[in-house]
Amino acid sequence: MKAYADVAVRNMTTKRAHERAVKEAVRLALEHAGVRGKGEVSVVMVGERAIRALEREWKGEDKVTDVLSFRFAEGGRTDIPREAEHLGEIVICLPYAYAQARELGVRGKEHIVTLAAHGAIHLSGIDHERSAKEARKTDEIQKKVVKLLKRKT
Repeated sequence: MKAYADVAVRNMTTKRAHERAVKEAVRLALEHAGVRGKGEVSVVMVGERAIRALEREWKGEDKVTDVLSFRFAEGGRTDIPREAEHLGEIVICLPYAYAQARELGVRGKEHIVTLAAHGAIHLSGIDHERSAKEARKTDEIQKKVVKLLKRKT
């Protein structure tokens, strides 16, 4: 059984969030990360003040970051046995993401999709900070998702 994620996107900013592409990026990333079954993911687009407050509260760092993931699944599970289990929430700082995109020389939409995929990969239980193997897996999945989405547009 492959992954089916019901992805809800809420944009709390005035910036364009590319909701449709973000939803598809989350679904594809979960699938390629090996998540199986049905689940729900929330994606919230926020400004710098909100992401700074979350970073301070949850990581103890007073800084703006691009994406945070809050995983609700227990242990290392990648299966979702119950109907529509809430996998977690991804929070993306849109102003920061657009600034990063300019610095990287990529389109804003492409970078936001990459961040959404990155957050979904964390929800799957893969953590690029844990090992070099998981860092390579994260990079591989992100690139695959961006490539697949480029074909669709």
